[in-house]
Amino acid sequence: MIKINKFNESMIRKMTVLAKKYDAINLAQGYPEHTSRYVIDAAVEAIVEDKNQYTVTYGLKELREKLSAKIGKEKGIDIDYNDLIITCGASEGIMDAILGNLPRHGKVVIFEPVYENYIPAVEMAGGEIATVSIEGGDLDLEHFSKILRKGDFIIINTPHNPTGKVFTEEELTFIARKAKEMDCVIITDETYEYLTYEKKHISIASIDGMSERTITVGSFSKTYSVTGWRLGYIYGEGLLMQNIKSVHDYMTICAPTPFQYAALKLLDLPESYYSEFVESYRKRRDFMVDQLRDCGFHFTVPDGAYYVFAKLPDEIKENDVEFCFNLVEKGGVALVPGSSFYYEKGENRYVRFSFSKDMESIVEAMKRLKSYLGT
Repeated sequence: MIKINKFNESMIRKMTVLAKKYDAINLAQGYPEHTSRYVIDAAVEAIVEDKNQYTVTYGLKELREKLSAKIGKEKGIDIDYNDLIITCGASEGIMDAILGNLPRHGKVVIFEPVYENYIPAVEMAGGEIATVSIEGGDLDLEHFSKILRKGDFIIINTPHNPTGKVFTEEELTFIARKAKEMDCVIITDETYEYLTYEKKHISIASIDGMSERTITVGSFSKTYSVTGWRLGYIYGEGLLMQNIKSVHDYMTICAPTPFQYAALKLLDLPESYYSEFVESYRKRRDFMVDQLRDCGFHFTVPDGAYYVFAKLPDEIKENDVEFCFNLVEKGGVALVPGSSFYYEKGENRYVRFSFSKDMESIVEAMKRLKSYLGT
């Protein structure tokens, strides 16, 4: 008998489909509209040079060596390149970490609202989920301490999707102390590590005593505007990584070879690339939050990533799903209902805006939104 899949279709991807159907501006899925010529040329060169066959399962040796050195220099985390795997995006890295290490019926603590991919990953592994609120940007440390049990897993996402929260040094130190006390494993998703505005990104693995109990997931996708390359990485130590290697080997064999060769060149980009990258998104963020205030949305200005998690204006009586479906069809703008970022029955008054698009698209999207709302 065929088993019915209990997982719902991703609301993010569903809204992208509707954006295409109604020719709407897609502020739902977080991907840029363009990639720089330098990045494109690096990939084309690798393909033309016929670097098109499998690499070793764990990724191109030169890339792992260079990336390990970069991590050591920037974060002070000493990683052997053999303990770093190139994955098919950060999403595969998260899946590998959970499937490889979470015991059946093991508990995973997540902070919600939560990026929607974590929940099915835990459930596919036969795990259980407990939630801690970070709504409004504040971490409920008391509740976190109350629900944490010996041997639990904890997933951290900083900078955070969908809220844009950057976990502070005080918060990470508190989580690290509790993790050591309760012998917990941390999985940290640092996809947006280079995209922070007012606050500094800190890797929890850099805190004393945490590298041996932390699995860190990173990505090339957002930093270099290549979400379609599906290129990420994951690193850690000891048995945690051995278990991940076994899953990765059978999950994907290896990440795309020509893009791995291209990534080698991306790691040589000067510091000016990263500062210009952040400033370009800061301008988009500042413009969008000003426009959303004019429309009556309520939100905390994001410290990182490229999303605004906003509460609907008081005068809108629709819930988040109704608002998003009506807006994409009648207003020409696609958003994500905020309730899709909650484990069970969460808030239904929030929506997520992405400002990953070009400024021209964002300006037009805000015009359409204002027209739809009559503001």
